[in-house]
Amino acid sequence: MEHLLYFLKDLKQVGAVAPSSKFLAKDLVTQLKEKLTDANCKPLNILEVGAGTGSLTKQIAKLLRPQDSLDIVEIHKKFYQIIGSKYRLNDNIRIHHADILNFHPQKKYDFVFSSLPYENMPEEITKQIWEKKLNLCSTKAYISYFKYLKFGDFKSDFEESIVNTYKHNKKIVFLNIPPAKIYTLEINKTDKEQGTIKSSNVA
Repeated sequence: MEHLLYFLKDLKQVGAVAPSSKFLAKDLVTQLKEKLTDANCKPLNILEVGAGTGSLTKQIAKLLRPQDSLDIVEIHKKFYQIIGSKYRLNDNIRIHHADILNFHPQKKYDFVFSSLPYENMPEEITKQIWEKKLNLCSTKAYISYFKYLKFGDFKSDFEESIVNTYKHNKKIVFLNIPPAKIYTLEINKTDKEQGTIKSSNVA
């Protein structure tokens, strides 16, 4: 009920009437779990954008090794406080109350997870956030996010072009309210893309 009240109060910051289910959250971290099965896996930098009440955060935190790090960026003050109360004592988890567009870390990320309501955002904001996420990726990285099935098509042409360019895997999760489609994108940056990625770099 509390999540629903936040949804009704701020549609642009809160994407759904209910928190993501554990089934959706578990499927979102599939690629991360697979990566960690490699005994030679290097320390990973992980970013979560828009953690909400922490359904996905919980699954990521379970997988973290002492040498890995997780940065959580949450713009909604109440959700930031909820996440902070759960994870502020974790040495390798840092929680930032910020707009992702104003987040300027001194590192790149191997995995980027996001639970942002793109369908409620203006096209230009969606484009800026996607450019930001791509530029925060390391040379080889993965971006995992989801869209609700109630939205048949991509509202943003730029978002659709990114998915078509980098799509690695797609899965529908019906055990969620509403049902959702997970996209996992595999980012392999060329030498040309080591600098700032703009919309002109994406086919």
